[in-house]
Amino acid sequence: MVKLRSVFLQLLASVLALLIWSGPVWALEPEPELAPPQPEPELGPESAHFMPDTTSLMVSLTGSPLKMAGNESAGASSQLTDLPATLLATGGIDYQKDIRPWVSDEMTFALTSLEKGQPGYLLAVKTRNNRDADAFLERIWQQQATDGQTINFERYAGVDLISADMSPNVATSARLPGLLKPVRYLTTAKLDDRFVLIANQRQVLEQAVDSSKKPATQLAKRSEYKTAIASLTQKQQSGMAYLDLEKLLPAISGQAATTPPTYRSLGIAFGESRQGLLAETALVAKAGRDLPAVKTTQQEPMAALSYFPGNSPFVVSGSNLGTLWSQINQDLQGYPNLKSWVNQTLGTWGKTHGLNLTSKIFPWVDGDYAWALLPDSLSPVLSAQANSEADWLFAYEQTNSDKNKQLATHLNELATEQDLGTSPFELAGRKVYAWTRLVSQEIDDTRGSNLTFKTEVTGAYANIDNQKILASSPEALGLALDAGSDALTNQRSFQDAIAPFDQPNQGFLYIDWPVMKPILKKNLPVISKLESNAQTLLSKLRSVSISSYGETSEVQHSQWYFRF
Repeated sequence: MVKLRSVFLQLLASVLALLIWSGPVWALEPEPELAPPQPEPELGPESAHFMPDTTSLMVSLTGSPLKMAGNESAGASSQLTDLPATLLATGGIDYQKDIRPWVSDEMTFALTSLEKGQPGYLLAVKTRNNRDADAFLERIWQQQATDGQTINFERYAGVDLISADMSPNVATSARLPGLLKPVRYLTTAKLDDRFVLIANQRQVLEQAVDSSKKPATQLAKRSEYKTAIASLTQKQQSGMAYLDLEKLLPAISGQAATTPPTYRSLGIAFGESRQGLLAETALVAKAGRDLPAVKTTQQEPMAALSYFPGNSPFVVSGSNLGTLWSQINQDLQGYPNLKSWVNQTLGTWGKTHGLNLTSKIFPWVDGDYAWALLPDSLSPVLSAQANSEADWLFAYEQTNSDKNKQLATHLNELATEQDLGTSPFELAGRKVYAWTRLVSQEIDDTRGSNLTFKTEVTGAYANIDNQKILASSPEALGLALDAGSDALTNQRSFQDAIAPFDQPNQGFLYIDWPVMKPILKKNLPVISKLESNAQTLLSKLRSVSISSYGETSEVQHSQWYFRF
């Protein structure tokens, strides 16, 4: 269980000074030539050596996405430039017209500081065509001079900086997420004859120059960065990202952490696949993390998924659920708001008439399992229900382990606690069982009797081979038994959604995005914000699937697949 979220914040900004090589223009005293450029860092993009160790977010795009950005028919990676392009536009720079003609094979954006009034932005663009890059720099500064802005020239550590105040584009600024502010000040420089740097504060650009000369101050030298990036193994990459979670999450939430967070940083590598975007993530935990490791054993979806309806919009499957659920709860200790949302939302989705899957069943399951929500459209009976409890199916493998035997006893105890009996009946040609209770009901009867009784059904279950399938209602169980050739495992969309994952793994989470989006938006306001800032990309999203496939005490590895 995870995007998640991720998935996801990037920026761009534009680029640099046609300054120095036309020396007479500047009428400055000659400065000593720059020292030879630093060797490329061992990990991450080449431009990482400009990023200071204070950086909380770095996103780097490489290769074809940079040339295809803005083309709606291009791959998903190309459209990841939407948000950065919006940020640039607040400072009067059009990525399509001003930068794309000369960008080479790398562009990196960094959030170098998180001051509420004005975060620090740094954009490093590798040049393919120096002449066009120089023309761009000359054009933007000439335009600023024409607009009446005072252009400032400064030489810092052998590098020429040009800067000026900007008048933000109000309409474009309104599309920025809350964490980001429009560009009110622009400063540019050109380094190594290969990179144009753009920043929104002079000290940010000076810090980048210092980092290029002093490796010890670079982000790439931080242990959290090296651990996260070195853990990424994805071969086909369109880019990568690094997030300092200890700094970034409090800034996004607006609240200081009350407990130490479980994870310090996140590394992401992403690349195009045939139908979408595949991302590999590496979560780096704090020192001393002592949590139970979940075994990586599953190579095929569990057999019970062949009883899950093909249009199930939310499906989780894996093994050793008890251990996983314990780990999730411990990991979320450092994120109280997220923990509250997970427990409340999953508790609501997995509850029916007093039976709460997450608190009563999950901790006891040590074999394979699968859980699915059922959309209202599956059955007129389900859609007519007046309560807001979601209908679900939950299947687990019945093993010979002591814990599994305890689960069978535990289910009987839960039924007894709620005064439930077990009633066998036939459904879809199979013997199944319902949890029932007898309830009294008053009636208005002139014959003197004003009391009647009816049977209330609170859930149902069936034993099929070595699987036990629990359902929120007999109708939901009937949908499972009637799935047949229309079962989830036979659906091409589902097969495509989990096909990219490495084997073996710890299972997967599958979300039918168009169906689940309204529910997630209701429960997670951040989804609405994300949608407004990545509308082009998310409007084409068909499914999100996530798989974990290995962990150590320090690093948790996952894969995210966004199918468009």
